[in-house]
Amino acid sequence: ITSSNQLEMSSAFVMLCATGATGLCLSGRAAFVQPYNAARSEILIMALRTWKTKRTLADNVGGAQEAGTAAVGLTGTIAVRFKQGNNTIDTTALAGQPLSEVASQAGQFIRYKCGKGECGTCEVNVDGKWIRTCCARIPQVESGEIYTVNVKPSMVKTKKSSRFFSFRSFIAGFKNNLLGMVGFAQTGFGRQEEENFNLRLSREAEILSLAAARKKAKKVGQAGSN
Repeated sequence: ITSSNQLEMSSAFVMLCATGATGLCLSGRAAFVQPYNAARSEILIMALRTWKTKRTLADNVGGAQEAGTAAVGLTGTIAVRFKQGNNTIDTTALAGQPLSEVASQAGQFIRYKCGKGECGTCEVNVDGKWIRTCCARIPQVESGEIYTVNVKPSMVKTKKSSRFFSFRSFIAGFKNNLLGMVGFAQTGFGRQEEENFNLRLSREAEILSLAAARKKAKKVGQAGSN
């Protein structure tokens, strides 16, 4: 959500809450309407102020492009450039340094899976050839040349929900618990289950007695034949 959308949503929410609260005041407490309207106006003014994006450390002191790679702690003699659509990240690296390490230091997102160079999830394009970032290394290039790594535009980091549960899952859990309680009450708080268990025991006893009677009859028949 962009800042402008957030601002519109926030303003609409504040106005909705203010309107509802004013209605409650008019229903029985008209004496509080005027003070609340003044407070509401102040809230709306605060909500409608222009939002300012917080400046990062790179904005304040300069990043690698402004202050140089050495100033921000990057070392290496080989210029490396990551290109992804219209976005470009420039950094430096050493010959033989793992490409995955260089991408991580530069802040370039690369999606990995197997980490062994088998699946091809981390493939990037260099000089028209597809290489796998997890097992590739920075080669030695001539002075003044830039080692350009073209990253797939679709390789973007997806956001995951940090909430342990959602409101919908909470409602579903509450519904299941309620249905379980109703079913438990309908069966007599466990009495039905106890009756079923006793019935099962009695049937098992009958089966055992029938088996014992058959075994005894078999023994008697064998003794008579002898």
